[in-house]
Amino acid sequence: MNIILVLLTGFLVVAIFDAIGAILSRVLNFNYAILTIGSIIIYGLVAIYSAKVSNTITGIMSCGILGVFDAIFGSLISKKLKAKIPKIEGVDFEISHKLIISMFFFGCLIGLITLNIFG
Repeated sequence: MNIILVLLTGFLVVAIFDAIGAILSRVLNFNYAILTIGSIIIYGLVAIYSAKVSNTITGIMSCGILGVFDAIFGSLISKKLKAKIPKIEGVDFEISHKLIISMFFFGCLIGLITLNIFG
């Protein structure tokens, strides 16, 4: 398996997870943000598999790329499927450069932590 396949699989899993989570949060009336733990697990698995087929730096960067995908497409999916995201004063959940950059670094951090623990 190569790194492109690992990333594409990660994209698919994140998209499916976001879609199912958005629908369930609306139907079962719970805060969609609770599902962040599931995303962290997916990011960690991508880090492990990416590092396995390439190296540690690639594993960390793969999580950053997955974070960018999640910031853009995960946000679009959750918005389109009307996920239950409560409004928090002063916090904007719109897709922006700030969100994309912060999700890149969040993904890298998750990859770094995961590979230090399990790598």
